[in-house]
Amino acid sequence: PPAMRKFPRRRSCLGSASKTWPRGEDTEIMQYLAHIAADGREQTVQAHLEGTAVLAAQFARPFGAEGQAELAGLAHDLGKYSAAFQRRLQGGPKVDHSTAGAVECWKCKQPFAAFAVAGHHGGLPDGGGRGDGPEAATFWGRIKRAGRGGLEPYGAWAREVSLPGGQPPPFAKQNPGAGMFFIRMLYSCLVDADFLDTEAFMSGKPRGSCSGCWKKKAPSIRPL
Repeated sequence: PPAMRKFPRRRSCLGSASKTWPRGEDTEIMQYLAHIAADGREQTVQAHLEGTAVLAAQFARPFGAEGQAELAGLAHDLGKYSAAFQRRLQGGPKVDHSTAGAVECWKCKQPFAAFAVAGHHGGLPDGGGRGDGPEAATFWGRIKRAGRGGLEPYGAWAREVSLPGGQPPPFAKQNPGAGMFFIRMLYSCLVDADFLDTEAFMSGKPRGSCSGCWKKKAPSIRPL
């Protein structure tokens, strides 16, 4: 398998509060899985998050968003740290596993990463407004649904993952339009990284490093 970057244990952007084990969490699960290949090989959630974070950071480095992409990669599948998703891998019902990571990014005051994570399966959601109810499919609706206990317990992530802090590149905060453009750039890095890490595992073929490969496929974005 390809060499995996080791993510050091560090203080989470949430501080000690992120280490609280939520009520209702299944503490008997010894290993949380992200994928099971046709030949029976298993990929843990932690391995998938770290692999995705490495690739996403490489893709985002040219526009100064390596830290934001690493955060999105580490957070995107936190919802798989739930007993419900583990049952899904065995043929159980579908589970919303993307909102959890968006919520954790939001708690870290990282709205750009939160939007990218929220949309990494179904596409970027409409933002909506603070008046949206928990039944709404908007970003605010999903945040409210989580706040009212509408997600499967997923607190086991805090034993294996620490979410980094970090600031987005300066251009992302210039105006609302720049922020929306940045979200789309970050989202693109995340979904590509997620797909490639999953594909590499499911196929059993090393993906190697993509550092610098963007230069061979497209001109520089700097003039933009």
